[in-house]
Amino acid sequence: MSKIYTDEERMKIAKKQYENLDLEGKVTINNGSDTVGYVSQVNNKPTGEQSFVITDKYVSPTASLGERNQVQEITVLYRGSTAPSIDNLFNPSHKDYDDVRKDWVHNDLPTAFQVLNGGAPVVTPQLQSSVDTLREVMKLYPNAQVNVYGHSLGSMNAQYAIANLDKKDIGRINGGFFYQGPNVHSLLSLEQQDTINALNSLDRLFNYVDAKDLVPIGYGVGKSTIGHLIKVDGKKVGVVDQHMWGGYQFDEDGNLLTDKEGSLQLAKYTTNQQLSAINNLRKNFMKSGGGLSSSEAEILTALSNGGATEAKIVTETVQECEESLAEATKIEQEYDQLLQQINEAIKNQVETDQELAQQIGSLYG
Repeated sequence: MSKIYTDEERMKIAKKQYENLDLEGKVTINNGSDTVGYVSQVNNKPTGEQSFVITDKYVSPTASLGERNQVQEITVLYRGSTAPSIDNLFNPSHKDYDDVRKDWVHNDLPTAFQVLNGGAPVVTPQLQSSVDTLREVMKLYPNAQVNVYGHSLGSMNAQYAIANLDKKDIGRINGGFFYQGPNVHSLLSLEQQDTINALNSLDRLFNYVDAKDLVPIGYGVGKSTIGHLIKVDGKKVGVVDQHMWGGYQFDEDGNLLTDKEGSLQLAKYTTNQQLSAINNLRKNFMKSGGGLSSSEAEILTALSNGGATEAKIVTETVQECEESLAEATKIEQEYDQLLQQINEAIKNQVETDQELAQQIGSLYG
């Protein structure tokens, strides 16, 4: 049963794209206490695309189909642009010279121009190679659910890659999380838009935008997006930090501070993930042969190993329900009081108007 992450934890996963992850290395968050998976592929393509494929257990892409079939969950990280400088842009001997020019000259600037001018019939090579990456990964690990992350240029890569999936594969997308990148919806063909409409209806794609950052262009009233637009309630920090999640704020439970619509969409996603986990657990219990036996001791052990203790399932759930009920009751009481105040105000206004009308009538009567 895969872990259900908070908004803050998903941001931590996304940040891993900027680390030098090693092939076969373990990828963790929360100071090593939570394992995301193991690096099965490190891509550094001629187009400038840099990406990582993380599987729930290390399985090489050259392994047998039987081994690859055992992978149940994949996380694809598309890395954003290498930070430009005078040196690495114009000094051919700099180690990042080729990388920076591929990112900025051949991808960032042309795509930004396309977004600002309402689209284009041909996308940049890096966006197209990102499509190939996602398609190939899903073919290599045919039984796996897929999570896709991207930031900045990586966000554009991730958005465009998902828009090019075959319709038969969209149900395998467990979640798509795109951070601080331009809106590439205007670059999509009608067929690609149709794919995104189908994916958006599943409520699994999220496009995060801190409006204080200058990079995420192409969003606004009436503009379609790839995924639900999550408007980040960000604090103001420096220009570079603003782009690198520096303005993101979370509550004590790891929930992102956003507007009411964003909170609703993220809460809905978490709830659906929890229901899916419960359903998968139920299926495991119902399996015969290689599945769990009907032994009560084994079932309890399996539940405990999965974190489903009595305290988690019963005590905490009851407590949360009671707290929600108390909050709802409080809101209802406040609403009733507000209605009463409004009615009294209307009544007083009517009485005042009637008295004023009588006074005016007596002056002219």
